[in-house]
Amino acid sequence: MPSSRRDALLWMLTASAGGSSWAQTAAPAPAAAGSQPAAAPVEVAGFRFDPTFSLGGKSLHLNGAAVSYILSVRTTVVALYLQRKHTTVEGALAEPGPKRLCFYSLRDVSAKDLSNTFIDRLRKNATSEEIAGNFIQIAQFGSAFSNRNKLMKGDFVTLDYVPSTNHIDMTLNGQHIGETMTGEPFFRMLMKIWMGARVRESTREGLVGQTS
Repeated sequence: MPSSRRDALLWMLTASAGGSSWAQTAAPAPAAAGSQPAAAPVEVAGFRFDPTFSLGGKSLHLNGAAVSYILSVRTTVVALYLQRKHTTVEGALAEPGPKRLCFYSLRDVSAKDLSNTFIDRLRKNATSEEIAGNFIQIAQFGSAFSNRNKLMKGDFVTLDYVPSTNHIDMTLNGQHIGETMTGEPFFRMLMKIWMGARVRESTREGLVGQTS
């Protein structure tokens, strides 16, 4: 068999045998004219956050994500989702509708210490009127981790507000924890744990997309 025909046959057999592997590494087809490329997940401190997701029948967008600290130690990486993106803390806090706060634990941490830190920040960054009007919700939030000794590195916590029910639900690794809390005003108080005036500036700015 002439060399050129032998080489061509060998190439065809090789391509047939390894077709699925080749297909996985082939360049993607070009996007249709006028279409927008899908947004990529955002990675912070090794953890990835999807650019969008649905809550209460509405599409939410990742407003920003940032590392949060306890006593100068990197402890969690937190993200905020809203219906509309905002580049200021004031705008994000005022945005109505469904919302999500979520975070990954960056290290093993005492659940009691984490809860106490959250409550301390909530009280320091909220007004006296907010605290007086949400006393029950504060207690519910503070007890959410009461049946756990630790949050482990990689544990994922979500706080979701859905206007149709006026409920705030909390999950740990996809499982509901704590009591269902109520009220958009209280969710805004929760946002201040990571976005209040007495929170580290890099965390506040990251949640409104001002830092990478």
